[in-house]
Amino acid sequence: MPNYTVFQSDPDNLRTLIFGNDSTGNPHSIATDTNGNLTPIILDGTLSSVLGATITSGTLTSAGTISNILNGTITSVLGATITAGTLTSAGTITDILNGTITSVLGATITAGTLTSAGTITDILNGTITSVLGATITAGTLTSAGTITDILNGTITSVLGATITAGTLTSAGTITNILNGTITSVLGATITAGTLTSAGTITDILNGTITSVLGATITAGTLTSAGTITDILNGTITSVLGATITAGTLTSAGTITNILNGTITSVLGATITAGTLTSAGTITNILNGTITSVLGATITAGTLTSAGTITNILNGTITSLLGATVTAGTLSSVTSISQKSFIEQSTLGITTGNTYTPLPAITTGVLGVYSFFIFNSGANAINTRVEISADGTNYFVDTTGDNPVAAGATDVVVAARFLKYTRLSYQSAVPGSPSTINVYFNAQGT
Repeated sequence: MPNYTVFQSDPDNLRTLIFGNDSTGNPHSIATDTNGNLTPIILDGTLSSVLGATITSGTLTSAGTISNILNGTITSVLGATITAGTLTSAGTITDILNGTITSVLGATITAGTLTSAGTITDILNGTITSVLGATITAGTLTSAGTITDILNGTITSVLGATITAGTLTSAGTITNILNGTITSVLGATITAGTLTSAGTITDILNGTITSVLGATITAGTLTSAGTITDILNGTITSVLGATITAGTLTSAGTITNILNGTITSVLGATITAGTLTSAGTITNILNGTITSVLGATITAGTLTSAGTITNILNGTITSLLGATVTAGTLSSVTSISQKSFIEQSTLGITTGNTYTPLPAITTGVLGVYSFFIFNSGANAINTRVEISADGTNYFVDTTGDNPVAAGATDVVVAARFLKYTRLSYQSAVPGSPSTINVYFNAQGT
């Protein structure tokens, strides 16, 4: 028999209500819209405010505008514009794609790429690791970390920072670098202001330096198209084809090469080796040492040399006080105010069986001269004075008080005057050598 009371063929007879309990336990039916959708579920709608909630995973796609998110956490914003208001995140915003950020305050943007179609107007207490193809304008960039790469940007001022490695290429002008370190300046002009380097500027090419104060320029070449107006407490190792004009050059080291330059005054310095060629006049040399003067005129003043002036050629000396002119030729002497004294000694001479001469002495410019002989050996010796006009052929002029006994002394004076004079000596007894000391004393005319 058919079961009509158990099975229903009409679905309308199977409809029922869905109930839910509220917080007090009372049941309530759940409402729907005209299409049968449950009204507590919002689909393709607009959230006007989300307060104290966390939207976790999934994707939030809004055709309208989310006007206020308070104390929430956004993990990813894709293709959206956050406009006005304040975005305060207790967590981390991991990905912002195609958005525009107008202000970042007290945040750290880490990894990824920040691409802005507009302008980021204020970054406070943030860290930028790389700036590519952007212009940072006005305001202050304070980085607790390191800006590793700035490409095609313009920096107007760098204060208390260190630019390390890489290349800083500026289409404009870097107006102020304070407490920074520059390792290389290529094809740039540093104008006005002060360049203070805690390290070393290793290469300046095609630049112009107007003033160097308390610095050391080491190695390399300093080529200036203009004028270096002030070098204080520096060391110059070589000056080539330049003119040092006015001011004072004080070097704690040594200037090793000055070529085609002009020195107007040298005070308390020693010019050693090389050649000093001046097209003008060296007006004052104080406490210096000149080893050779060629084709110059020393006029007025006083030339005091602790060493020896070895060669004066075609020069004019107006006054010579307390000096010894040795060898060479002194031409054009107006007057010599006092007689000069000359002494030469030859010590420890061993005598032989025949007469042996000492080197000849030019006596043509001397007035009085004598040979003093001391026989310090154990045997007697003989001496004689020989003179010559040509320095080759000698005449026996005077013999000593021969023989001179061991331990005795003798003085021999030439009786005749010729240009060259020498002393000869021998053992008084063949085969019995002795040792003598000879002193030549002379006085100028």
